[in-house]
Amino acid sequence: MLDRERIAVAYRALIDKASAANLPALALVFPDGQVLDVGRGRPAFSLVARDARGEEAIASLDALTMAEAFMDEHLDVEGDLLAATRYVEVFGDSHPWIIVWRRLQPLLLGRERLNPAWIAQHYDSANAQLLAVDRDYDTYTPGEYEGDDDTLEAGAERKLAIAFDHLGLRAGDHLLDIGCGWGGMLRYAARRGVQVTGITLSRDQFAYVQKLVAREKLHAEVRYQDFCTFEPGRRFDGATMMGVIEDLSDYRRTLRALERLVVPGGRVYLDFGASRTRFGTHTFVTRYIWPGTFRLVYMPEFVEAIRESPFELEWLKNDRHNYYLWCRGMHERWAKNRAQVEAQYGKRTWRMFALLFAGCAAMMDYRSHGVTAYRVVLELPADSDRAFSTAPARRAADRLVAAAGAAREALASAWQRLTARPDEKPAEPLVSEEDVRPVDGVASNGEAPRAGDRAPDAARGRSSSATHTTVAK
Repeated sequence: MLDRERIAVAYRALIDKASAANLPALALVFPDGQVLDVGRGRPAFSLVARDARGEEAIASLDALTMAEAFMDEHLDVEGDLLAATRYVEVFGDSHPWIIVWRRLQPLLLGRERLNPAWIAQHYDSANAQLLAVDRDYDTYTPGEYEGDDDTLEAGAERKLAIAFDHLGLRAGDHLLDIGCGWGGMLRYAARRGVQVTGITLSRDQFAYVQKLVAREKLHAEVRYQDFCTFEPGRRFDGATMMGVIEDLSDYRRTLRALERLVVPGGRVYLDFGASRTRFGTHTFVTRYIWPGTFRLVYMPEFVEAIRESPFELEWLKNDRHNYYLWCRGMHERWAKNRAQVEAQYGKRTWRMFALLFAGCAAMMDYRSHGVTAYRVVLELPADSDRAFSTAPARRAADRLVAAAGAAREALASAWQRLTARPDEKPAEPLVSEEDVRPVDGVASNGEAPRAGDRAPDAARGRSSSATHTTVAK
């Protein structure tokens, strides 16, 4: 048996050491019913070990170990889960191989090959997230809230209006919505006479927005498309990237792509979470939520990328409290819908997202303010020469990276040819004609979307970044 008094002493030492974090008191509950209170005052929550593995997780003081024990029902949190996740700021999180491998993967295998599976891990969850977000626009990014008791619905509409106004769009303009999610900005802009092209690498979101476009007969299209390989052959009057640049993480490459996609005089609206550290993503997030190169935005690097680019920083606003209220609102709605979530998606899904929503809310409420959020508007000046002022050393490094990528692709292609069977059939199309039958240019499946809608089974599980489009005019 573990020395439980020593475990309690370790927690007390953690609380004392991180006194500035103002961590709440807690109770440790062991499988035989023994309870040890830790901290000053009444416990805000109890960590309840259901078995030996749960007790080992408590003793570990390791964020990933405890998260996995919670998801697997070896450990429970009774009381305030949001208060419990505040301890993530001071728990250990030393899993170097997870971090090293997430950085090596795109170098060895190529990001374009990995992106579909990375995005699918979180966003192809049978639209379970819709049981946590606002009901009007299904926005999966923070709203603009007038007070702490404002609703998710009011905040979402207010935020979309702010983005729309900052872009300066008029009826007849064409908006590119990068990472369009479940169509929040797409429908807001299209209902105001703006043509919208949305791109996503989530098959569930793609199918969901297809139905939305068809049902409302919006002047919009949605494409299953990787931003990294997007070549539309045209420019757009504006672009939005809501909660997207964290996944892309390469700011210089992103801005070079945006320069090719936006008309001179056009604007780009972004919102995102940010961190004081360059690489500070928790391993729970990397392993279970957003794998690969996902990271919160590191502002010095992001601003330097803007400085190198022809874009000008038009507007910036701290969004930390809005982000906190949004995550708190999702956490509360997710908890309210627990029975439905567990019935439709299973207990593990509920627990995983509960940790995510509560943890993100707690993170945005840290007294250290080491994690925050921003909204940004960039403008490509109409009279810009569109040149990038990249330093010579950086250009040389870029050429080396490009050469390594070309060599990697050549080796992959050669290997594919060598290992291909003579009788191997060509890959099936991403979505067959039977899946989406055009009627007057509109997908015919216009039924009301709901949580649980999924992309056609024939389209799931492939790693292609091919494009398929549904348009309503």
